[in-house]
Amino acid sequence: NILPTKAQTAETPAAPESVVLFVEFTFDEKDLDSAIDLMSQMQSKVLENEDGCVAYDVLMSDEEPNKIFVYESYENQDALKVHNNTPYFKEIVGTKLKKLIKSQKIKTLYLLNPDDGESGESGPVDAQP
Repeated sequence: NILPTKAQTAETPAAPESVVLFVEFTFDEKDLDSAIDLMSQMQSKVLENEDGCVAYDVLMSDEEPNKIFVYESYENQDALKVHNNTPYFKEIVGTKLKKLIKSQKIKTLYLLNPDDGESGESGPVDAQP
């Protein structure tokens, strides 16, 4: 494994804010098992090797069984760059998974109240019908 240098992982004034991605992949039903296996491999590699990754969740939906969703959260833009340049990202996502993807949507998200995270008061609010 290639470990990032201190310069790659250091939080710089230019990139202090967290980066959140929500990715939606669509696959043919025949490729779904292979895609799930590859996404599970990717999740394991990311969580084992990337200190700058806060969350990497692989999700599915009963309503859309041919889709896989990934919620990714990184400490900052530098951590995302490290992620995108890892050998396992290039092999698993850039080569193997790419052949199976019918379509993909990537949304870059941000926290509404990033300063409230430490207070414990941020989070979902119960909606009243």
